[in-house]
Amino acid sequence: MAEEELIREHAKHALQSLTDKKKSGKERISDFFWEVFIIIVAVNITLWFHNWSEKRQERELEKNFLIGIRNDLAGVKDRLVWHDLQPTLDYYDSVWVQMNEHRIDAAFIDANSRYLRNNYYFTYDNSRFENFKSSGYLRLIENAELSKEISRFYTVEFPNRVMGNTKIFDEQRHNFTTYIGSKVSMDFSGEMHVSKLLNDPGIKYYIYYQKLVLQEMKVQVQDLQQGTEKLIHLIDEELKNRFNYKEKES
Repeated sequence: MAEEELIREHAKHALQSLTDKKKSGKERISDFFWEVFIIIVAVNITLWFHNWSEKRQERELEKNFLIGIRNDLAGVKDRLVWHDLQPTLDYYDSVWVQMNEHRIDAAFIDANSRYLRNNYYFTYDNSRFENFKSSGYLRLIENAELSKEISRFYTVEFPNRVMGNTKIFDEQRHNFTTYIGSKVSMDFSGEMHVSKLLNDPGIKYYIYYQKLVLQEMKVQVQDLQQGTEKLIHLIDEELKNRFNYKEKES
């Protein structure tokens, strides 16, 4: 590098100044210390430049990560919207009310029987977070609380939601097979004639239990969706305050 060449050149001059017999001892010492002074200045400038360049690169890494993870979280938030499963919960609620009030709408129950096995396995992309984390770059996020929140969502909140959904719908599949699938008749359109079996205690249990599970799941999903939205807002604030960056409105 040019800086290293400069330092070597002045180091050479410093040694030469001590052995230059054409100059007096005072001049040789003066020239020697002058060359040493130049070397010290050059070294400090080089170190400052390298540190400045490294900080600039780290700052750019932090900014790009926050922009990327913000967009990843926006995608996760969209997948946490409950409306895809609301018709399923409405179906369980309606069937349960009809059973308890002894006013069975057989056409409605059978035509919508697909909801008895409807499911939603939540997934999310954590590759950006894991790559940043495994590279040791989480330390670059100056806002410690923000870093903690991002880590919490990717290592606790989202994995728990994945496990929760998996457990709920794996159990649903098992219970459906046990209490309904092995007993109900089905036509060629896939419509199950569940209405004929509503006096079966097993089916009553299945409908009541799944209704309770989905009601609790709805609360949890909506809480996580709101928490994700708050985290996105925190990242937006950090990008605006530290990097003067504002997400473009779509």
